Amino acid sequence: MTSGKRPTALVVAVEAVAVEVVALAAVVVFYGIELTRAEDPTGAVATAVLLAALAVGLALCARALLAGRRWARAPLLTWQLFQVVLTAPLFLRPQWPVAAVFVLVAVAAGVCLASRPLSVWVGDDDAEPPVH
Repeated sequence: MTSGKRPTALVVAVEAVAVEVVALAAVVVFYGIELTRAEDPTGAVATAVLLAALAVGLALCARALLAGRRWARAPLLTWQLFQVVLTAPLFLRPQWPVAAVFVLVAVAAGVCLASRPLSVWVGDDDAEPPVH
């Protein structure tokens, strides 16, 4: 990690991931509330546990990214791509505004994660240092 001020791309990427983590946590709470009415409680519990693990994993990756860990970019960028693919079918349903928000957040995070300033911040060997 380079010393000095954190690049804007890093801050935006981490904030976007924080929004995603909060959204996943809200879905986990929703699953917990709806568990009493679920037709398949085992499936609902399994889904809630999986989403909770995903939220924790994303939060840990965002924390590692802030610490300048280069490896954290790959899982975060992969999640952004999955999120776009997973929300795409919602554009054909009444929930399309929700899908649009998730896609915008994912695109913003993905662009920032792939940016040169963030590459330099995490010490990516392929990134050239900024010219001063």
